[in-house]
Amino acid sequence: EAVAAKPGHYLVLAGAGSGKTSVLTKRIAYLVEAENIWPHAILAVTFTNKAAAEMRLRIESLLTQPHRGLWIGTFHGLANKLLRLHFREAGLNESFQILDQDDQLRMLKRVVAEMGLDGERFAPKQAMWLINAWKDEGLRPDAIQSGNHRQEPIWIDIYRAYEAACGRSSVVDFAELL
Repeated sequence: EAVAAKPGHYLVLAGAGSGKTSVLTKRIAYLVEAENIWPHAILAVTFTNKAAAEMRLRIESLLTQPHRGLWIGTFHGLANKLLRLHFREAGLNESFQILDQDDQLRMLKRVVAEMGLDGERFAPKQAMWLINAWKDEGLRPDAIQSGNHRQEPIWIDIYRAYEAACGRSSVVDFAELL
């Protein structure tokens, strides 16, 4: 039923080992082959690279002719692909890099030091936590009211300096707002 349903948005609830991947791969193949849906119009997000590779292989084996451009991957992998395709629109250099948590912490240590701040009082780990939390809320430095967030304005200055340092270095983190 889920495989051959008319094109549209559906929720399929199923437990572990119930055949979710089988249903999803057959559904995608059905949409491409039977409903003539353009492969670029389908997005399949998984939790692991292994699951994405498995899903891609299964779908390709079901299709009667090869189709390039299936958007199957992890959230981070697909975000990276989108940014690589649209780096100009995102205000990035073509050779931009993505920071992992360790790189983000190193960058914040450098920012705190360059600002001449006490790294114990203004701990880079705390700055990273605050910045990521603000980004999760969709807040840029200029949109943060320090009174509403009960933070000293210096934390907002650290956020602003961190963003500037990322821009100069052509790097982003996956908490980055675009």
